[in-house]
Amino acid sequence: MKALLFVNLPEAKLLFHVKHDLVQLAKSGEMVSRETSHYLKTNLLLAGGRVPEVKWLQSLASEDKMSVYCADKGVDYALAAGLSPSLVVGDCDSSSPAFYEQAQALGAKLELHPPAKDDTDLQLLLAKLPAGNLVATGIWGGRFDHLFSNVYSLLSFKEQHHCQVILADEQELMLLLTSEDVVEVELKHLERVHALSLLPLGENSCVSLKGVRWPLEQAFLSQQRPYSISNEAKEKKISCSCHSGKVGLYIRWQKRSTAK
Repeated sequence: MKALLFVNLPEAKLLFHVKHDLVQLAKSGEMVSRETSHYLKTNLLLAGGRVPEVKWLQSLASEDKMSVYCADKGVDYALAAGLSPSLVVGDCDSSSPAFYEQAQALGAKLELHPPAKDDTDLQLLLAKLPAGNLVATGIWGGRFDHLFSNVYSLLSFKEQHHCQVILADEQELMLLLTSEDVVEVELKHLERVHALSLLPLGENSCVSLKGVRWPLEQAFLSQQRPYSISNEAKEKKISCSCHSGKVGLYIRWQKRSTAK
C-alpha cells in the first residue's frame, strides 16, 4: 500500500501518494517502525537566495514544528524570523560571523568551511541533513547558476533519501517528482496563478497532469523539448503523476489580499 504524506504550506495543501511502502499518515493507528519514522518529519532548509517573507516563514516553521537548517546566509533569514537553527553550514562569505555566533548561542551546531572549496554551501549542508522530507526556501531569485545548482542538488538529495522535496517561498514553489510519485495540490489561498509548468529534469519522463487547461495523460517530456510550460489551473485542486523519469511541477501565484 502506498503511504500518504501531507505537507501544508501557508498557500497550499499538498498530498503526496508516495511510492515507498511506509505507513499511512492518516492516523491509521499502525505502529511506526524505527526505520520509517523519519518519514513523519519534514525539515526546513534556508539557503541564501531571495529572502522569504518573515510571516510566511514563521507560519511554515510553526505548522509542523520543523527543525531548521541553514546554508550560510540562510542563517540571517532564520534569525530575522525568530527561528532557532539546529545546524548552520557555510563559509561566511555572504553572512556575518555575528549571525553564526548568535545562532550558536541559541543552540545551533556550526560547520565552517573555507570559501575556496568545490561543493557549494547548500551541497555541504545537504550532506549533513538527517533523513526526512524537506522544504527548501531562500532558493529563488538571484543568479541562474545558483538556482540551477540548487535544483539539481536538491533533486539528488531526494533520490538518495527517497523523500519528498519542495522548493518554496510566498511567491512560487516547485515540487520535485520522480518515478511513481503522485501529488495533489490544493490551491487554498491563491488569487491568481501566473505560471503553472511541468519541467523535465531528466532526459525522458512520462507524466500526467489534471485540473489544468491543457491536461496531459501519460505524455512524454524531454529536456530537448520542454514544451509543457505556461499551463493554466482550471480547478482549485490539480494532480500530477510522474510515471517515469524526473520532473519539477512549478507554480507561481499572486497572493490573496488580506485587506478588507
